[in-house]
Amino acid sequence: MKKLLIGSGIIAVAFFVLYFYLMQDFDKLTPTIYKNANIITLNDRQPNAQAMYVENGIIKAIGSNKDILSIKTGHVKIVDMKGKTILPGFIDVHTHVALSSFLANMIDLSGFKHKTNREVWSYLERSIKTTEQGKWILCKGIDPILIKDLKLPTLAYMDSIAPDNPMVILSQSLHSYWANSKAFKRVGITRQTPTPSTSSFYEKDSNGNLTGFIVEQAAFAPFIKQIKKDVLTSKKLTELTIQVLKDYARDGNTSVVSAGITINNAKPLRLYQHLSATNPDFLNQLLAAFGLLPSRAAYPRHFIYIRYDRTLLLPDKIENGDDGYKIVGVKHWVDGSPYAGTMFLRQPYLDSELSRNILHISAGHTGKALIGVNNLTRFIVKYQKKGWQIAMHAQGDAAIDEILKAYQAANKEFDVTKTRNRIEHCLLLTKPQIVTMKTLGMTPSFHINHLYYYGEALESSIIGKERAQHILPVATAINNGLVVSLHADQPMFESKPFRLIQTAVERQTKEGDTLGYNQHISLHEGLEAMTINAAWQIHMEDKIGSLEKNKLADFIVVDKDPFEIPISQLENTRILKTFVNGNEVNLN
Repeated sequence: MKKLLIGSGIIAVAFFVLYFYLMQDFDKLTPTIYKNANIITLNDRQPNAQAMYVENGIIKAIGSNKDILSIKTGHVKIVDMKGKTILPGFIDVHTHVALSSFLANMIDLSGFKHKTNREVWSYLERSIKTTEQGKWILCKGIDPILIKDLKLPTLAYMDSIAPDNPMVILSQSLHSYWANSKAFKRVGITRQTPTPSTSSFYEKDSNGNLTGFIVEQAAFAPFIKQIKKDVLTSKKLTELTIQVLKDYARDGNTSVVSAGITINNAKPLRLYQHLSATNPDFLNQLLAAFGLLPSRAAYPRHFIYIRYDRTLLLPDKIENGDDGYKIVGVKHWVDGSPYAGTMFLRQPYLDSELSRNILHISAGHTGKALIGVNNLTRFIVKYQKKGWQIAMHAQGDAAIDEILKAYQAANKEFDVTKTRNRIEHCLLLTKPQIVTMKTLGMTPSFHINHLYYYGEALESSIIGKERAQHILPVATAINNGLVVSLHADQPMFESKPFRLIQTAVERQTKEGDTLGYNQHISLHEGLEAMTINAAWQIHMEDKIGSLEKNKLADFIVVDKDPFEIPISQLENTRILKTFVNGNEVNLN
């Protein structure tokens, strides 16, 4: 018995030592003064400060070099920024971390990498030759708008180039997909397989045979499930998640918001919490000590909206997580994509060569709502009563009509005006809708890249000139008192904040044409949209989004002052360093 007690005592001591080690706050730093820097706060306070004092991840003071250097607080590390510009870290308020990780290592067939039809398919055929027989071939980025002569793949073509491998190809919009026969067989889908809905389906020819074309996410979900099982193991996805979080930080993002995460269990949430939480969870640290989770380092903060069909993953209460990681709300989709015919419009799509023969949108088509007003109203009331913020995906004006009707109905039963409920993308948001949003306490996040990358196609071939001149009314929203943000919807487009701001200010397409210049905003408003406004949209404006005393030290160092360069050069601004909670993110 004595030996057993001694042994138990040793185990207890060892456990205590391990506990003490794991629960150390690794984020506490030596107090640091960043002097001789051009610090921009974006809230019109102390715009020309020269030094910033940071202690334990908190900004303790901002002021002149003389005032800040006079602070006496033991050992202080002084960093001379040599006049570099410091900005608040950007907040990517609508992105998809899980999907970005899923796509990270896929064969890139996008218009960012290739210019012609021949380039796309030649590159794919060369890539297939290096793939082991029977292994999945995963491709991303198909885009008939950026690559104007692109011929979309047929089942016969895909089977001919990959007869021995299951292969899937994802569109750039992530609302359309293609698969070869091996992939359909691997997933267990045949011509008899029922489609999820009229808005999400497996296309069939006149004989009822699969064509290889897949529309919308519900129909593609079985492929994702199988690919995760066969290829993207937990270990691999962990590696890719770290890579993706570093990429966000490399682009100047100190916080990211997953807007509707598509997962089937809570395992990814544990990983996200471990990587981004301010306070280390004991169990996570224990798992890391045994190599079951990666070591903690500085990564962007991560806030999450859970999908409407994954609400079992919601915590019991809205007070969860901490300033580095938390679940902030729920996400629903009311329509789909302009480039898949699933955007819900008041008036039909333009009947054009692109819409009819490339995008498969029939004449007179308007799309339709993915959920009825009554069901949407019940959804809103249910989660508003629990205190959850709601984000709604809506591109078309008719989809936004449905959302506002539902919120007006819900507001008669429960006050929905205090939660800062969001509408995402807002391609065809109208002024009357903006006024209604204001009365309901709602806030829009604009997918401004629609204008830059697809503005020409929207104007000439998808919605027509008149409607295209009114897309993405950012200025009207601001002028009517709405708090607005901008986003890239990564992985649809890379999260490049300066590119987003430049587009919102210039209102120019990539071809150099101008769309709706009366909706342009100032540089200051653009920077606010990517920082303090985005923080406000997730109820974090008292902690992040600007550089102020007692706020968290999330900031970036850039190579030039954005207010001193032409707007046309804004996207070329380089991020030199990214700091989260006072910790420099390792961008290598």
